[in-house]
Amino acid sequence: MLTKTATPAPATLAQLHCLLDAGQALSATYRGGLSNHLPMAQQALLELGASAARLQAFTEAREALLEPRSAGRPARIAVERDLGRPDSDAAWRMHFGSRIEAQGMAAALREALTLLLPGAGAIAFHGLIRTAHAVLAGHEAELAAGLAHWAAHFLPLPAVVDGPALDLPDWLQALARLPRPAWPAGTLISGRMQAWGTVPGFAAVAGRLRHGPDTLRQLALLAARTYAASGNFTVLHLLTASHAMSVLEPWWPAPELARGFSVAAAAGLLASGAAPALGLDREPSRPWPALISAACDQDDEHVIKLTHAAWRLGRRWPDPAWRRAAERAIPV
Repeated sequence: MLTKTATPAPATLAQLHCLLDAGQALSATYRGGLSNHLPMAQQALLELGASAARLQAFTEAREALLEPRSAGRPARIAVERDLGRPDSDAAWRMHFGSRIEAQGMAAALREALTLLLPGAGAIAFHGLIRTAHAVLAGHEAELAAGLAHWAAHFLPLPAVVDGPALDLPDWLQALARLPRPAWPAGTLISGRMQAWGTVPGFAAVAGRLRHGPDTLRQLALLAARTYAASGNFTVLHLLTASHAMSVLEPWWPAPELARGFSVAAAAGLLASGAAPALGLDREPSRPWPALISAACDQDDEHVIKLTHAAWRLGRRWPDPAWRRAAERAIPV
């Protein structure tokens, strides 16, 4: 007689919220400045349909690599002075937590985005990305943590909107003509982005991408196609950041503030060193169910997050590029 194999119980929103509650005791960074990806990957695993056991096991494995938050009561922050100060994370958490309590998540998020979108590339886009996953999770403390991570590592990049607007191919060509800066070996993504921001001519080009209702989709597809062609780790972050911008779009305080993301995208693409791809290297061959199942079994949080981002972007803007990007990330 054949015996039936029990289907693993799925992860639930209640389980995710319990894990996010516990995760507030962990530092937003570890190993000298790397972002804590755990809460982002936890939310992605839930939405991809991981089992409760898988979500718990992934959490326990990642927690062992992370660091606790510093103890002690934070001082209050001065909004302008403390932007971009990594040691102000705790104070920013308290600030955004109090704004969320006073105004509710939606109003506090809109207010925060007015402040933070001009520095969208903060800590390799991870403040932006963590904020978006917190919104999808509907978790107030995690939203405060994501916004604090963004504010504490705020990365404004220069942009002068002067001269005719450029369509995407022309913008990419203009970026490609900029002289490459130098940076020390081992420089992280944010450091390379910041170096590009100091290049003569960067400010005059980065802010001139023609903006319209389709701009975010164009940038997201550029990231997906470039990642599919290159597998470039920095471009992976540009794709997940594009997804984050799409999640937060209903709360953008003004469409023109989204230009901060395109300027950061310019710096991120240049920092990657990857050749921009406006088309696909080949058509995808694996279906979404197989890719999603494989992503849930991955131990690399970047693969989980990219698959989640590509899958959600594909539901909004159907295109084979999303599935091809996920294929590139997931080993056969």
